[in-house]
Amino acid sequence: MLNESFPEILSKELNKRNNPCDLKSIIIGKVAQISPIIVQIEDGKILLSEGEELEISEWFRFRCSIDSEGGLSSNVPEALKNAKSITEIHSQGGAQCQMKDAISYLAEAINTINTELLALKCNLKKGDYVSIGSLEEDDKYILLDKILTPEDSNNKEK
Repeated sequence: MLNESFPEILSKELNKRNNPCDLKSIIIGKVAQISPIIVQIEDGKILLSEGEELEISEWFRFRCSIDSEGGLSSNVPEALKNAKSITEIHSQGGAQCQMKDAISYLAEAINTINTELLALKCNLKKGDYVSIGSLEEDDKYILLDKILTPEDSNNKEK
């Protein structure tokens, strides 16, 4: 053992760990259908169907359902704009109240939260790429997340 080099020793030690020989890496798939979700892998040779070979991660479902009713993206900005236009007048002395400033600060905070929540939304569509992990069961996979492409980033900025 003294004559062995460090890489040889390290290699032997790593081989002793008994890693599973069927350990699978993350797979990149392409969405072929949305409802139910069907993902194609291996250049379309294999189709994974939601509820059969493909499970959907809870985090992914949560992200996809953000603002599913459109309440955050459509109603909130208009309601905040209306709230910021309110001008309160003190009944004694007629001076303007600080309520308008308070509403503006609150509106800014809500808009920030709204923007951050909407940024989490996945908007999965046909042709999108997704990451898939293999489960311990044979032929069972889990959809982990949508993979953003440069086109997705450019569309988000508009």
